[in-house]
Amino acid sequence: MSPDFGAQYARIYQGTGHYAKAEKFRALTLEKCKQLLGDNHIDTLRAMAALAETYLHLARFEKAKMLLIHILELQRRILGDDHPETLESMSKLAIIYHCLGQFENALQVEILALKKHKQIMGEDHPGTLANISHLDWENTYSNLEKLEVVLKLQIVIFQRLTQSLGEDHLDSLQSGNNLAVRYAKRGKLEEAVKLAVSVVKKHIHVLGQDHPDTLTSIANLAHIYGLLSNYTEAQDLHMSVFEKRSQILGKDHPETLRSMANIAVMYTCLGHFEEALKLQILVLEKRRQIVGDDHVDTINTMDSLGNIHCHLGQFAAAFKLSLLTVEKRRHIFGEEHPHTLKSMLNLAIAYGGLGNFEEAKKLQVYILEKQRKTASKDDQNTLRSKVHLGAMYHHLENIEEAISLALPAQQKLIGDLNPWTLLVMGSLASAYRTSGKIKEAEELDKLFPKSNTSFKKMNSVIL
Repeated sequence: MSPDFGAQYARIYQGTGHYAKAEKFRALTLEKCKQLLGDNHIDTLRAMAALAETYLHLARFEKAKMLLIHILELQRRILGDDHPETLESMSKLAIIYHCLGQFENALQVEILALKKHKQIMGEDHPGTLANISHLDWENTYSNLEKLEVVLKLQIVIFQRLTQSLGEDHLDSLQSGNNLAVRYAKRGKLEEAVKLAVSVVKKHIHVLGQDHPDTLTSIANLAHIYGLLSNYTEAQDLHMSVFEKRSQILGKDHPETLRSMANIAVMYTCLGHFEEALKLQILVLEKRRQIVGDDHVDTINTMDSLGNIHCHLGQFAAAFKLSLLTVEKRRHIFGEEHPHTLKSMLNLAIAYGGLGNFEEAKKLQVYILEKQRKTASKDDQNTLRSKVHLGAMYHHLENIEEAISLALPAQQKLIGDLNPWTLLVMGSLASAYRTSGKIKEAEELDKLFPKSNTSFKKMNSVIL
């Protein structure tokens, strides 16, 4: 088989998401190129880069990283630092560092590649815009002003890419996906769901329903539905994505495991805690085997498991997991990053469940202070922290403080009807009754009809 013939087959399989078959042909193409052209020929380097890209899609991140580092050394020597193909390899290496959870390395390579893209191609070149779109700001920064600037920049990039390449171009769709996720993280859920639905439709039209990129956009839409408390609809989408990823990518692929974790989160939101626990334990075992204990995906699973243990009243297990998660996220992201603060909130809930209300209150006050510095006043995580702190004040019999803090925050939360919300609202209704405000308690019961039952059930566990 000639190298060109093998490369054509590989491109077809790669383009349709059949990465295992693409790998076979790309490995054969690379072998033929080495035999016919030598290790340092430009076509050999291109064959190496193509194989590294396939390794990335197959989640063989270490193999992809080592191959790309080798490619970059050759490209810099043969083509030069500023050659477009050298820059492309740098961008792919940054993506691999991100997949490995090595965010500082990823950011350093991304910024260097972006700087060169701007110098050589210009700020408005699609390649430059695509590189900016892929920058992983959320996992690197927690500063509110920087994240707001990033959101505005992402909007501009999306508009420019659609203008220059068209709405159906894959780079435009990827940018749209990134922008929808960014909207969701900044609490702009209406904009997020509108854009996410559009991207899903276009992905289906361009690539088909079963392509991995289409499945990623569907998973993003499901995540946004979950944030809007459309848990059943989100669960159905996550289940569909999981089944297709299992068939196409394999059961142990990181994206398949991500779908399993998403399903477990929806089980938690729907109050199916035992099912959620079983599934997250399985995800944790697989992630530890595949990416290791310190990978961000593994840590995310530990965080979710701690949350489920709290729901089940297993506060000792929740405390142990949450404490470990806080330490790991603090090491990776820093003290004030939203991911670290989220783990701290789970730890505070575990403290409360173990009856250590003063320690829980102290930690929740600290979390809220940090969130006020790094997020807007109506940020969803900040509002949830206020609601939980209000519930803790109720346990400490500071009724007025509980009501004044928790209720205004709850009223601003977008579509949040998960079990914790119902529990806290039950706590707040109880606070109203304790202070003699029966009418207000009854009105709250009408708004959250399951909250009183949830509160009594959890209160019997805590106390």
